[in-house]
Amino acid sequence: MQVKANRVIVVDVEGQSKEFTDVEVIKGTYGLYVDYTDTIGKDPEGNDLTQPKFTMYPWERVVIIEWNEKTLIEQVREFVILTQLEDFSDILEELEEELGLTGESEEPTPSKSPKATGENPYE
Repeated sequence: MQVKANRVIVVDVEGQSKEFTDVEVIKGTYGLYVDYTDTIGKDPEGNDLTQPKFTMYPWERVVIIEWNEKTLIEQVREFVILTQLEDFSDILEELEEELGLTGESEEPTPSKSPKATGENPYE
């Protein structure tokens, strides 16, 4: 899921908390990807020098992801509910397969006896 997060707090490799505001995040299998711009200094005129960054923080280092805009909250809520329903559906499907309740009835295959085919078995 890729979405804007209003506030993200993670713990960096030095063990320090790092806070991001209004950033794009992607929920990955192994962690949270944060797309942000880092200020790396000032130019001679006093303007900020920035560098775009895209960093993955393992889930163990993610402290909080927060949304406070109504549209973002609805978007995330909808995604979470749909994901949970898909997971539940997958679990039910696996259980049906294990119990043999796939809903497909096995039709007996018609025998191909010589009578049915009209062949003479003694020829």
